[in-house]
Amino acid sequence: MTTSAVPTVPALEFERLPVEPDEGLPQAFSCPVGATVYDFGLYAELAAPDSDPPETLYDLAAPAPAPTAVAPPGYLVLRVVRQGADGPRTVFLRKLVVEPELVHTAGQLAIRLLTAKVARGNLNGPGHYGTEIVIGVAQRWA
Repeated sequence: MTTSAVPTVPALEFERLPVEPDEGLPQAFSCPVGATVYDFGLYAELAAPDSDPPETLYDLAAPAPAPTAVAPPGYLVLRVVRQGADGPRTVFLRKLVVEPELVHTAGQLAIRLLTAKVARGNLNGPGHYGTEIVIGVAQRWA
């Protein structure tokens, strides 16, 4: 009897991106992943009425299953730029959905959105309103 070996893939080690919730959105920052520094840009697209109080939290995770489909109130967009010999190059520009098992790939990077709760007051402005955004990034290979 012969058995075939199934190759194993080493587990990715995700690190949390330094998103500062109280700084509001949009937001931009640089962060090293492995030996490379990337520039990250993050913004939210929400259907949020101006009349909602600043403390109103919008959970961008898909709602629990229901008899009729209900879409989340919005989404996050992440842009990742890598500096190269010929200048900056966008390696990732995509909507992110809260689905912890969903891993987006872009070159050497693996990206996943774990939590996205955005407060009305943090749309285009800073403040402590309860926004919580957790994005993990990992290096796929050295």
